[in-house]
Amino acid sequence: MRSSVRAFGIGIFIAGASFAIYEQLMPTEKVKNEAHYIEQIEQYESKIVELEKQLTGASVEGKKGQSDQTEGSPATKDSSANESSTTSTDEHNGEIVTATIYIYENVTLYSIGQQVEDEGIIENGRELELFLAKPEYSRSIQKGAFDLRSDMTIEQIAKVLTGKKIN
Repeated sequence: MRSSVRAFGIGIFIAGASFAIYEQLMPTEKVKNEAHYIEQIEQYESKIVELEKQLTGASVEGKKGQSDQTEGSPATKDSSANESSTTSTDEHNGEIVTATIYIYENVTLYSIGQQVEDEGIIENGRELELFLAKPEYSRSIQKGAFDLRSDMTIEQIAKVLTGKKIN
């Protein structure tokens, strides 16, 4: 009886050792999957480069078309394109951007930072999110509509959103 148990134990040990050696020497599904994912990433990167080239070509054609429109009749420009170019011009020329930010109940700090960034008040909404995460600000964010300007510091914006006095 003891010899059969011992033989069974040795058999289990040999089987485990065989599997371990097999895993080390033979490529596993994990390696195959990694190679597949790497191949997909390379394909996506090449598609991105291709699309960027197409986009660059389209923007060059668009600029030519805009200059033709500008010379012929300035009233034919699309109003939404005109608004977006005004916003970007304001940011690049150093002009102050003003916007109203709306904060509702149970809004996340991320969405506040994203909203302020989207309005062009600050360049990185993540900075505001991290600043508002401080206990002295996160506990006292107010609901409502807030007028913010791009010449305000992150601390000033946080004070406006929490109802604290700005020095």
